[in-house]
Amino acid sequence: MPEKNNEHLIKECMRIEDDCLYTAEAHYILASKTKTIGFWVKIIPAAVAAASGILVLSGYPNWIAWLAIVSGAVFGLQSILDPDRKTNDYSTAGKEYTALKHEARALYQTFSKEMNRDEFAVAVRLLRERYGSLVKHTPQTTEKAFEEGRERIKAGRHIPDFEEKEPSHE
Repeated sequence: MPEKNNEHLIKECMRIEDDCLYTAEAHYILASKTKTIGFWVKIIPAAVAAASGILVLSGYPNWIAWLAIVSGAVFGLQSILDPDRKTNDYSTAGKEYTALKHEARALYQTFSKEMNRDEFAVAVRLLRERYGSLVKHTPQTTEKAFEEGRERIKAGRHIPDFEEKEPSHE
């Protein structure tokens, strides 16, 4: 028998909002980490190759040229691993989850008040399907990134200023 009120629909929106919050945070953390890795995987081989080339031209032994060869191989590996693509994939996923999080919040806090029960139920179902689709096509996160994101969220990182409780002036 269908429920008469919208409480279950509101809770489903809240669940989607919460799931998106945690998943987006994990994606942003992984985007940041892959960006840092990408920077170092590019800069170190380039610097070593340049330095070894200068040293060989300056009269140092030819074996130093092997550093340039190894650096080239590492740079080639970087091209295959493509940390820039991974950074973009994680960043895009984080943005998609963030947008869906805001849609879920707006649906239950604002727009549901202007909808009849059937319209609200359809909107929530579509929201849930969009979440499921996102899960299927976005990169997998790690447990470590999820836990790091969880700590940030629990510390109040995502609480809007207007929702923060002001200290009582008693």
